[in-house]
Formats: sequence, C-alpha cells, structure tokens
Amino acid sequence: MPNVSIDVEDADDNTKDSDVSSIPLVVSISKGSGQFMEFGITTFPDEITIDSLSIKNPENSDELAYAGPDFNDLDENLQNAFHKHLEIRGIKPSTTNVLFDYMANKDNKEYLLWLKNLKNFVEM
Repeated sequence: MPNVSIDVEDADDNTKDSDVSSIPLVVSISKGSGQFMEFGITTFPDEITIDSLSIKNPENSDELAYAGPDFNDLDENLQNAFHKHLEIRGIKPSTTNVLFDYMANKDNKEYLLWLKNLKNFVEM
C-alpha cells in the first residue's frame, strides 16, 4: 500500500486571490523503499492545484533530476487522473481545510501564550 507524507511549505505570496487563504504543500507518495512521486500543490478552500510533479529517488536526493514538464502542459485527462490519484489518498479540499483550521488555531494559541509571557515579563 502506498505511503503518503505531507510537508507544509512556507510561502511568501502564493495566493490565488488576496482574500483567499492557501497552503502550499509537498505531498510524497511512495510504495515502500525506492522511488517516490512528489507533488507540489497549493490548497484553497474549494480546490487543490498541482503546481509540480516529479519522480524522485531517495538515494540520489542531491542529484538534480529532470522535474518533468509544466503540469499545466500535460494532457487534461492526465491532469485529472493525478488529481484523482491525490483525492483517493485523502488529499482533497475537505482534508486540507481541516489542516488550515488546525494551523490557524495553533497560531492563535501560540500568539496568546506569547502575549501572556510578554505580560508576565513586563509586570516583573
């Protein structure tokens, strides 16, 4: 059974629209040891866009491999198949919306803790 791992990337301004939140992610899909498929995606509240797709080999991670063609240049049916491939593995807007909510909640908690620590320091 394939393994799926997700890394959240930091982005400067990778938003589709200034009012819409997005999360850039790297999704790696492996079938055990050896090569794995790596998707560079951007998630929005109602859709996921695939920005890049490549096949990587963990043994040659430093090697500059051909990254493949621009994803939007691929045949539309092939693009749809890769979107379905991700969806079957749980990478869909409903899942990434939960991730966004978690990240926002975590950020708020960290901000409140920071304010509390700041207050304690100032009151000393």
